[in-house]
Amino acid sequence: MIWNKTSILRELKKLHRSGADLSYNALAKKKQAILSAAAYHFGSYKGAVDKAGIDYADVTRRPRWTKPRIIAVIKDAKRKGADLHWSSVTQRRDELGKAAFASLQPRLFGRWDRALHAAGLDADEVSIYRSWDRNSILFELRALHRDKEPMSSGQLQKSDPGLYAAAVRHFGSYQNALESAGIDPSEVQQRRQWTKESVVTALKKLAKKKKELSGATVRQSDPALYGASVRLFGKFASAKSAAKLK
Repeated sequence: MIWNKTSILRELKKLHRSGADLSYNALAKKKQAILSAAAYHFGSYKGAVDKAGIDYADVTRRPRWTKPRIIAVIKDAKRKGADLHWSSVTQRRDELGKAAFASLQPRLFGRWDRALHAAGLDADEVSIYRSWDRNSILFELRALHRDKEPMSSGQLQKSDPGLYAAAVRHFGSYQNALESAGIDPSEVQQRRQWTKESVVTALKKLAKKKKELSGATVRQSDPALYGASVRLFGKFASAKSAAKLK
């Protein structure tokens, strides 16, 4: 990789958010190239760290993240009434935010919900009692719609009761929330509820009409089917295999 000022700062910020050890000695063992590039472009490694908006004193004394330390941070935040939902903690720049990113490391928990469980919390309950506002509700609804997820009122009450309740509370009704998000309520209510069996059936039916059944052609002709195939089988090729299609 050819380092420049922008890529150096971006990488340092990324490492810092993940809870990585940014001390000079730690990077010298694993990422010597960025140390050399930092010295060349910023005069010193400290200069690059300062330019990235990271407290260099914090870097030199940063303790290595461990499972017990992450659990302790989560429990402390819970006692203080902090919102522990993933989208909330990742907006923070304090110890809780750093612990959240650090928890994703394979040597630790790999996922934030596993860290919550290790701290004795129910990840689903955390999601239900998330601190919602109008903007976060609209963001989540648009994301679900963009990803072609089932969004009928009945389905959302099952998959994300916290979001549904917040939508009704903040907008008066679920339909009002959908309209505020620029989503046609009638389209949402009619959206097909995909299962692995229905995906396989649809692929077989489509295969009889098309000479080629590649991911690109299905994504173009039937994006809902393509999205459901990837969501339920992990990748389109696996869905084709399940349907016994070449």
